[in-house]
Amino acid sequence: MKWLLVLTILTSCFGESDTYSREQFLSMARKGDPDLKLVAPKSISDKVVDCYDYIPNCRYGYRVIIKNVQMVVLFYDKPENAKKSARRLMAYRSRNWVLEEVKGEPILERFAKKYLKAVEEF
Repeated sequence: MKWLLVLTILTSCFGESDTYSREQFLSMARKGDPDLKLVAPKSISDKVVDCYDYIPNCRYGYRVIIKNVQMVVLFYDKPENAKKSARRLMAYRSRNWVLEEVKGEPILERFAKKYLKAVEEF
């Protein structure tokens, strides 16, 4: 019984988190494309990605250019919400991140699977 308790504690301390932070995700992406670019809004009042367009709503979103191809990247607080959104969008998901506009783009599909550890949610 004691060993089970110790094993549970060790697993929770050293186990894999179920989310990626912005920094972790960006680091993974930069390994695949050091020239990755984030699209900036044209003015301070503009939004590049409007999270209210997605169900469930994301916390924030980016438009990213990877290997000269654009995609939308959405951040969710919980992987469950990311999974719901990815299924609804028929998109790729990497833990708590949704990668939209990837399906059908071979370069982005390979990149998402290899560097972002994304899975298809369709």
